Amino acid sequence: MKKLFSISLSILIFSCLKTDIIQYDTWNQDPFTKASGYQVNALSRSYNTFSGNIFLSKYDETMWADIENYHGNFSDIKFELHGPVFISFFNFDEEISYCKGWKKGENTSDGIRWNIKIKTDEEDEFWFDYDYYGTSQEIQYTITYKYEVIDGLLHFSNTEGQEFIFHPSDKNYTRELIDTDEIIEQEGCRFL
Repeated sequence: MKKLFSISLSILIFSCLKTDIIQYDTWNQDPFTKASGYQVNALSRSYNTFSGNIFLSKYDETMWADIENYHGNFSDIKFELHGPVFISFFNFDEEISYCKGWKKGENTSDGIRWNIKIKTDEEDEFWFDYDYYGTSQEIQYTITYKYEVIDGLLHFSNTEGQEFIFHPSDKNYTRELIDTDEIIEQEGCRFL
């Protein structure tokens, strides 16, 4: 009996001792993912907040269509996380269809140069600056593009005063399914 009492008392005393708990900077900021990308208990996430691509992770491969302005310039868009291109623009017509894509950083096509810098990258908001150089070494002009998802719709605006609302689209942008006489693939064009 004395032995059982001694063991119980020892366990009680040891369990009441204060220990130093160390909170690491990269641990427990997000209960599922460390800054290194390690996922705790292998719980999956739809996007990784530490990757630096929050918006693109969430909306990767999402297609959007401007249903009110369908025959305008590049009325459909797609965001991409993987690969050099982060956004693709599509404009489909019966005679000629176009597609082009932009990548982060420097872009060049036919001697024309522009640079894209991400300014805001949040869960439902994505801004970037488009610095246009043309054939010059100096920036000719800068346009800020803003994409924001509100109530399931993609709201687009820029510093040039353009505003559009895009709806989620389930279109399939494969060459075989596009009913057009000619497809012009500009710099960065990426079909599925």
